[in-house]
This record gives sequence, C-alpha cells and structure tokens, in this order.
Amino acid sequence: MRWEATSFGRPVLALVLVMSMSVFPTVFLPSFPSMWLTGIIFGYGLGLLIILVGTGIGMSIPYWIGSLFLHRIHGWLEKKWPQQIALIKLAGRGGWFQQFRVVALLRLSPFPYVMFNYVATITQINFTPYICGSVVGMVPDALVNIYSGRLILALADLKYDQRRMTTVEIVYNVISAIVAVLIGVGFTVYARRALDGIQSAESAQQPEPAVVPAVATSELGGDRHRSSSSVPVDVV
Repeated sequence: MRWEATSFGRPVLALVLVMSMSVFPTVFLPSFPSMWLTGIIFGYGLGLLIILVGTGIGMSIPYWIGSLFLHRIHGWLEKKWPQQIALIKLAGRGGWFQQFRVVALLRLSPFPYVMFNYVATITQINFTPYICGSVVGMVPDALVNIYSGRLILALADLKYDQRRMTTVEIVYNVISAIVAVLIGVGFTVYARRALDGIQSAESAQQPEPAVVPAVATSELGGDRHRSSSSVPVDVV
C-alpha cells in the first residue's frame, strides 16, 4: 500500500487501483487492501466510484471465464454450496428484476465474493442483471472498506505525529466503528431473511405432483364382467 501510494500520481494510482481490483478477484486474491488504499487517498466520493468501477470489471471477467469452463466447475460448486446454488438457479428462472434482486442480496450475504463471480455462470442469470445487482450489492461493502482506510490513515497519523487522540476523536472513531459494524451485520441479516423468503415463495409456487387414485381390483373385475356381458354375440 505504501509503495502504491508513493510511486504514482493520483490519476495513475487510480488506474492502478482499478486494475488491481479487476485482476485480483479473477485469481482468487483479496482486493480489500486496494479498497483501503482507495479510501485513504481518494476519500468517500471519488473512492466509491473507483471501487465500483474496479470491482465491476473484476466481477465481469470471472463471469465470462467461468462460462468457458461451465461443465467442469458445475458439479464441484453444487457439492460445496448446495443451498446457495439451488437459490441462484431459482433466480435464473425468474425475470430481470428477480435475477437482479437475488444477485444483489447474495452480494450482501456472507457468500464468498470471489467464488460467486464464477458460480453465477452455472445458472441462467443473464449478464446485465448480474452486473447491475453485483454493483448495487457492493456499495455497502465498498463504504465499509473506505471507512476502514480512513481509520487506518487516522491511526497512522497518530503514530507518525507521536500524539494521542483527543476525547472527541476517540468518541468519533468508536461511534463510527460501531455504526460500520451494525451496518454490515444489518445488511447481512436482511439479505439472509430476504433470500429465505424468496426461496420459500419459490417452493410454495411449485405445483404438487398429481396423485392418481388407486382402483380396487374387485371394481376392475366387475367392470370387465359388465363390459363382456354387454357385447352382443352374432350367431351365424
């Protein structure tokens, strides 16, 4: 992070951060250090835009790569996360908004971020609702990572300036940390409940198999007897 911050100007650094957030998820590397540095250098406004652009590209590349190796990863993913895969498949059979909503909720849920980029390819979810839902679902996580970067910057300033926090700074940072945790937990709980509701609704809409009533053998025998007795016999 220090090397990136000191080696490039702001425009080049923004491009480097976008590239890192685009490539790292593709190769299963965490991109949150780049998000922290984005918060440190660019703050909330421009930092949020940079993160959404970088993660948007980083969520698109695995989608298209995964589509090339669909049959190889399908069975392994269903064994690893059977419940989540079943839910994504249900969303794939819905309309545009249904796919968008489920993708956004899964981004808010604890489902592994990097793995979901590849999981979406084994369903019928189209790319447009996938990327739109992914970007919307990433907004809370991006804001929390930007806040984490700003907090790291504040703590670093205290260390290098060799001073202590004032009472106001301590109260502000404690309240901000509590709010960030509550936001993360709140979105996670909401996403889980919403996904459970969607899954329950989809299960309730599935038609029950028709039950064919069994016919007693005695009734079948009586029907055969009546049918045979009603057939006229021609005598030549």
